[in-house]
Amino acid sequence: MSYLVLARKWRPQTFHDMTGQEHVVKTIANALKRDRVAHAYLFCGPRGVGKTTAARLLAKALNCEKGPTPEPCGQCRPCIEIAAGTSVDVAEIDGASNNGVENVREIRENAKYLPQRDRHKIYIIDEVHMLSGAAFNALLKTLEEPPGHVKFIFATTEAHKLPETILSRCQRHNFRRIPTGVMLKRLAEICAAEKTGLSEKSLALVARQSEGGMRDALSLLDQILSACGDQPTDAEVAEALGAIDRTLVQELTEALVRKDAPAVLSRVEEVFDRGVDLKRLAEELAWQLRHVFVAKALGEAPAELAESEKKAVLALSGTVESAQLARLFDVVHSAVWEVGRAAQPRLALEMALLKAIQLAPAASIPDLVARVERLAHGLEPASDATPATGAPGGRSDRPGFRA
Repeated sequence: MSYLVLARKWRPQTFHDMTGQEHVVKTIANALKRDRVAHAYLFCGPRGVGKTTAARLLAKALNCEKGPTPEPCGQCRPCIEIAAGTSVDVAEIDGASNNGVENVREIRENAKYLPQRDRHKIYIIDEVHMLSGAAFNALLKTLEEPPGHVKFIFATTEAHKLPETILSRCQRHNFRRIPTGVMLKRLAEICAAEKTGLSEKSLALVARQSEGGMRDALSLLDQILSACGDQPTDAEVAEALGAIDRTLVQELTEALVRKDAPAVLSRVEEVFDRGVDLKRLAEELAWQLRHVFVAKALGEAPAELAESEKKAVLALSGTVESAQLARLFDVVHSAVWEVGRAAQPRLALEMALLKAIQLAPAASIPDLVARVERLAHGLEPASDATPATGAPGGRSDRPGFRA
């Protein structure tokens, strides 16, 4: 038997297995329990968060031999065939390649007939926003008043492209990006079941790279295991993903805070010699500064970081002023756009980081105001109250001093 990728192997088979979409699961489960299932659903949200999976689960819940039920058995013939995508009464249609009026006309004609075996005839149209305007218009009447045995489930990543006439005829559910903490827990469970030894730091990197999509996270995990085996190190994981070593990003951030120009240039050269995209380095550095700023403001590191990273971020946040962090972030974040479009990305990044070092204040605004006030009164800009040397009584010999 051919290898089954993790994204398919670990695809949720029950509503209980859905990760990070509890608000959708709860609504659908209540509708099934109270026999209030709508005739048309629209599942919208980012890629890889479970829209098509939820559509299949709803189809199983409606056509299960023990249903309609929010907990389909998964053992009967309809459940098995729907999970495999071979059910005679559940049609999964790709909206991108079946987007014409003739395709919708075929759906309308087939919808008139009763299901061949199951309770409902269900149409799942993925990427429904790709249908043409004429196809949407041809679908309107059937979508508004379909036969009692027909259900429509639409999935899309771009709901704003759907006509209002379609949106008004569907019950809409917005899928969210999966929180990093929830994804980390699920990835750890999958790694334990697969008997692989990825560290928490590596899993955190996978979660960040996936940008809230569980399918993307599992695809990246597959890539890591193929490239590095079952017990990869953190450095091997970063290399397999084409990511930048988090230790290097942390060191570069600390060098910026310390205003250590030689260390900053050395780290940039190291990344450049490895052939890593310097725009990615600027993005990672901006994120790291953001994490330090959050830790400074809240007194705790962001939850999406690994424990070792949390400790480093907290330690660094205690050594830097908010004003300096704000200035560093502004310059580095602006550099992301500049580096991505520069003819010489290394020059653009190095100059931006050196500018950040030179312009970032080393003290908070209140401290700077206090120093200016002391200078205005002819006092030394020191933190103590010692008067400037000169005439008795704290008078100064500098020109322009007035008692």
